[in-house]
Amino acid sequence: MCPLIVTRCSCGQYIIQDRENLWESWDYGLVEGDDLTVAIILERPLTRIIWLPSVGYPLLRSVFRDAGIKPDGQYLAMHECGHARISLKPWKPPKRERQPGKPWGGRQPTEKEISEFKWIWTTPFSQLKKK
Repeated sequence: MCPLIVTRCSCGQYIIQDRENLWESWDYGLVEGDDLTVAIILERPLTRIIWLPSVGYPLLRSVFRDAGIKPDGQYLAMHECGHARISLKPWKPPKRERQPGKPWGGRQPTEKEISEFKWIWTTPFSQLKKK
């Protein structure tokens, strides 16, 4: 998986390129809501944006015409030189919500769990087998 590249097309418009396998160019505008209806009517190919917080960038999944399109989804329209963008709203990745001073994991370990971990970590393997 490779991150998306923002660049300019030879026609002068900003585009988003997916350079993973087959290079694809998408308009730099988030298609959702009423813009989604316009894209379907104009028969512009769409790709769904799926955010992957574990790797820190989005994954694009192509949809075929209106099959697989969800009204609450976020999409990019395929770039076609000489055609206006369907949407001018830029896509921004979701903010990672985390309370200050708290780790990313689920819960804090207890004092007993910490002391057991320290004991296992510092005890030689031969002594661990005896218990």
